[in-house]
Amino acid sequence: MADPGPERIVIANWNARIASIAFLLLFAASLGGIYDPQGGSAEGQLWPGALFVAFPMMLAFRGLTVGAVVVGDNVTSRGWFRTRTIPRADISAVGAVNYSGYWNRYSSSRQFLMLKLEVVGREVEIPAVAGRPVKVQRLANQMGDVLGLARRSTQTGQHRKPG
Repeated sequence: MADPGPERIVIANWNARIASIAFLLLFAASLGGIYDPQGGSAEGQLWPGALFVAFPMMLAFRGLTVGAVVVGDNVTSRGWFRTRTIPRADISAVGAVNYSGYWNRYSSSRQFLMLKLEVVGREVEIPAVAGRPVKVQRLANQMGDVLGLARRSTQTGQHRKPG
């Protein structure tokens, strides 16, 4: 029997994935409304609507993959537009900080937190793993346990060091 390879652990906000599935179903239904096979000739009528729906569908598909994945000796952070791989040994701590990202125009939120990794010489924020404080703190603890790191308390009021 083949070796299944290293264990793969996904750290993600599952509510965002459920929302992505709902949007995919909505966009698939809208494609059905764009193309009507009963309305006579459909030539040349499908592509404008399909283009209108294609970009939101791509974002909804990407929403199914955002988060952090621990596989073997690497931690991969998958955001909406960027994927980063960090060696597991370089991570010294996992925590949660106030959310600062696209959805609030990069200001500091006190209602939502995001995951933060302390990597050799820098901090790596993962805005793709964001949510209510209780949920993000639980995800930070889960990731810390997977990586074998000590637990940290939530650091509210902090984000992005200047310089």
